[in-house]
Amino acid sequence: MLLDMNVKLRRGHFDLTTQLSVNETSVGLYGKSGAGKSTILNLIAGVIQPQSGHIVLDGKILFDSRKGILMPREQRPIGAVLQRDCADSTETVRDNLTAAYNRTLRQRRLFKLDYLIGLLELGPVLDQSVALLADGERQRVALARALLKSPKILLLDETFAAIGNAYRGQLLPILKRLQEEFGLPVMYASQSLGEILDLTDQLILLEQGKIVRSGSLREVAKQQDLLSYLGIRQIDNILPVNIRRHDKILGCSMADSFGLPLALPLRPQLALGAQTQVSIRANDIALSRHYIDGISIQNQIKGRICALIPSIGGESMIVQIDCGAALLVEITPGAYQNMALREGDTVYCLIKTHAIVYLSELDSLPYQRVVNHGDGYYYLSAAAMAGRAMI
Repeated sequence: MLLDMNVKLRRGHFDLTTQLSVNETSVGLYGKSGAGKSTILNLIAGVIQPQSGHIVLDGKILFDSRKGILMPREQRPIGAVLQRDCADSTETVRDNLTAAYNRTLRQRRLFKLDYLIGLLELGPVLDQSVALLADGERQRVALARALLKSPKILLLDETFAAIGNAYRGQLLPILKRLQEEFGLPVMYASQSLGEILDLTDQLILLEQGKIVRSGSLREVAKQQDLLSYLGIRQIDNILPVNIRRHDKILGCSMADSFGLPLALPLRPQLALGAQTQVSIRANDIALSRHYIDGISIQNQIKGRICALIPSIGGESMIVQIDCGAALLVEITPGAYQNMALREGDTVYCLIKTHAIVYLSELDSLPYQRVVNHGDGYYYLSAAAMAGRAMI
């Protein structure tokens, strides 16, 4: 076990009682504003201290109220990029980073200073005071300083949002390489599920200073009452996929999930071999007794019916199908009767490519629609739709 934490902290009306364990796998702290995400990172980093409990990292006691142990932040083997870190520092960027580099033992150094300066494009601001930097620039400096420390764990607080999209694509491969090659886990705190899923599918859900649930996204999503908390609505199938190739002619990215071949919406920026998560609504899947030639639906997946479950109220029938992975399909009672479905029957699941949604894009799905009307189509923006709603 890498991190063992059991602490209590009360500040005004905020009461945090947190017990968590993190191994060598990256994990996301997810919760709404005020849930306690930043507080937990600050406690681990040593910026603030709990009133009671203990924090142990890789066998080293960082804090223990009973034993009277409190390790100063500077001595903790932790790299942290926090929201207000070093905002008042009068050092230049060059001096700030050089000091961090020199404090790290030579044999423990993972990165050269010049490499990180070039990678995070800090050259133009090296002689500027850290206090005078823009928010995004300060975050990049803090990230370079955290990596120069060669830490046991890296704490990131909404870093993707603060650092900007221009650097997000550069940062992600670095973080994944740190995890895979150097065993450096990342604890990432965010209100954005998509940001977390870019890095890991292991979640710790927080609400009002307490852990609501922890585990993989698939495990957490099994709790239906947590779906709305995650920002996931009406999504019944969540599948991990491996990207195999991108076909620009066909307009799709080819992947597999539990051995199932899938045609996904084209995302050429995803590296071959990358793992990600997709969702498919149960009512976006059609069923057929046979494979159908000559249709536009690219995903026709063969499977066997495991269970037939009437929904509460009887307005639909839930069909559980074993396709190597379990898929839930929602059809009408009429379709169920017309097809005379029975447990054990072989069927094909028909899924349109664009009915498959990347979970990392949930936060950025456009509020725009293409509406077919008469002899043409119209592209409605969010403002236009709001205007129509008032008519």
